[in-house]
Amino acid sequence: MPTKKNATIRDVARLANVSVATISRILNDKPDVSEETRQKAIKVMNKLGYARNTQWKRITSGKTRVITLHYPYMMLAVSNQVSLHFITGATTACEEHNYSLHLATQSLDENSLLDFYRTKQSDGVILMEIQMDDWRVKLLRRNNLPFVMIGRCEDNNGVNFVDFDFESAATVAVGHLIELGHRNIGFISVASAPQRNHYGPSVRAAEGYEKVCAQYKIPKLYCKAESGFENVKFATLNLLKKHPEITAIVTVFDTAVAGIYSAIKSLGLNIPDDISVIGLADEQGAQMTSPSLTTLHFPASSMGYDAATIMINALEKNTKTSKQVLVGPKLVIHSSTGYVRKTA
Repeated sequence: MPTKKNATIRDVARLANVSVATISRILNDKPDVSEETRQKAIKVMNKLGYARNTQWKRITSGKTRVITLHYPYMMLAVSNQVSLHFITGATTACEEHNYSLHLATQSLDENSLLDFYRTKQSDGVILMEIQMDDWRVKLLRRNNLPFVMIGRCEDNNGVNFVDFDFESAATVAVGHLIELGHRNIGFISVASAPQRNHYGPSVRAAEGYEKVCAQYKIPKLYCKAESGFENVKFATLNLLKKHPEITAIVTVFDTAVAGIYSAIKSLGLNIPDDISVIGLADEQGAQMTSPSLTTLHFPASSMGYDAATIMINALEKNTKTSKQVLVGPKLVIHSSTGYVRKTA
């Protein structure tokens, strides 16, 4: 008899007096094996110390059990906790279902994206940093390949996505500041240079801000900044110098908060006595600022988890029904907001 260390699926089949194909069906929980045969095979496996071989399951099923998370521009925010939470959430879901997660941060062209599928590197792809008119979505749709978006484009008919409602987030934030008496409310938008005018969150947040400004008949004090601490700080300083009447600033981009805080403090102004601030963050991020940030809570970890789960369910159940999850904003009030200053 072979040692436990060297036991193979062929050893199990031989000692159980069944075919390798039968053992394969048992390992993959197929229903077309009698219970008597199944129990006999399991007894042999236990005797040999045979462990289920993930690689064998990949070979026999034709599946890689790998999901690729394409997160372009992630390296621009590598120190950002929210970015990491997307990855840990997706990783957790994959581990629970015996999948592996492959992180791709490089820019892709059509061939390199299709190669994830053609060369059996991945069973499916999770797309991040979605543009309103995203070529990746068009390509994968056209080729009928499985994918999920964290974010959404302009045409989302029949596709899977998990997204945060950035439009409503801007509305909720400005509405809260209106209740505190603010009327001159700046808005800072952030995107990488290639995405400036087409990045989904930027477009939808701007639409929400413009609508709420029109609703309350207040001025639109809108500013676009490129990603990066210094870029955001510079843009905020310019906005405040151009509009010194501003008493509050809103951003729905977690990467902008540090730059906004730094700009306000460098002008000798206090938060929230002189300027209130609302930003996007999770609870940990809110407590890392001083004063603690009033936040639009951003559940990045659960969004990553949900996206991976949707991808896995689509792969394993071969469902054709699209799953679309839009996460509504939740305002968590901390120390960075207050009533408008009386001298405003």
